[in-house]
Amino acid sequence: AGAAAGLVEGDLAGQAGAAYLVRLIVTLPALVIAVTAPLAGLVLDRLDRWPVVFWSLAAFVVFGAAGSAADSLEVLLATRAGLGLSVAFLMAGFTSLIGDMFEPEGRGAIMSRQVGANSMVALSMILMAGVFAEMDWRGAFLIYLAAAPLVLAFWLFVPYRPRSEAQAASTVPGGEEASMAVVMAVYALALFCPLLYMILPTQSPFLIAETYDGTPTTIALAFGASTLGVLPGSLAFGRLRQRLSTWVLFGAGFSIMGLGMLLQSIAPNLGLLVAAMIFSGVGFGLVMPNLSTTLLAAAPAHLRGRLSGGLVSSIFLGQFLSPVASQPVVDAYGYPPTFMLGGLLLCAVALAAFAGAMSRRSAT
Repeated sequence: AGAAAGLVEGDLAGQAGAAYLVRLIVTLPALVIAVTAPLAGLVLDRLDRWPVVFWSLAAFVVFGAAGSAADSLEVLLATRAGLGLSVAFLMAGFTSLIGDMFEPEGRGAIMSRQVGANSMVALSMILMAGVFAEMDWRGAFLIYLAAAPLVLAFWLFVPYRPRSEAQAASTVPGGEEASMAVVMAVYALALFCPLLYMILPTQSPFLIAETYDGTPTTIALAFGASTLGVLPGSLAFGRLRQRLSTWVLFGAGFSIMGLGMLLQSIAPNLGLLVAAMIFSGVGFGLVMPNLSTTLLAAAPAHLRGRLSGGLVSSIFLGQFLSPVASQPVVDAYGYPPTFMLGGLLLCAVALAAFAGAMSRRSAT
């Protein structure tokens, strides 16, 4: 975002259609990920996953940093599309590899650490990219070079397992057809969760600026705090997964997210608004690792790539559609009613998840 802002007044701003193309720099990778993740999953199921993930990780570094050398908006957008394609393969590939390498009991712990690490790394990378972008818009793209050591680490520490060996070592009782209802439910929740949660970064800045006279620094600090809220939720997931059922955890996570968003709609001051954002982040930290672990439990080994690709596509489609769905509500009713509606919808999903957990317990 900082690089995009710099481009508006930078040396590429005079090109035809610059105002429109610059905005695509931020949104294009998410759209490419949503569209290509199912293809990535298909490739991951047809080929050995380790080399696909390794080369995707290398491509992530190359395409990400290549933006710093772009001499036109078209070339810059091409590097962003390549970045999105790399991320599609990486996210589906990492989920598939976790399913191959860890038993069901250990997946909850590794997924919770993954989501927690994502929130911390995202926060630090955003701050560093902002510092680089202040010096020059091209500097923001150099932040992707921080991932270069991970290519070597993957080569050295992630064991290679042929696809046939991984499939033979892992099967899902009940077969593929018996698990597809769970997969479809996970996809629906994966679309719905970011669609509503992304109201935070897309609408809250305007609410803070309009209602509380927030400065850019204030807004950045508020979102830093909300990002940190994801960490305790994700770290708690590993232990809660051993004590609570899948659908009880979904109910708890969506409840916390919904209550946080409802509190945002009625917050009387900025401090309570930020506290409500942190509260929503805790719920998000519970839901996201639960999506992956639930999918892996339902996915046969030979379909892990494709089903993981569908999960990634659902998540990023929800992110992409969030401002499209929320902006008309904001235009018609304002920011507080938009947050209230989002909170009520999240609480409704939570009730449905709790109801599902009770029905499953009764059936058992």
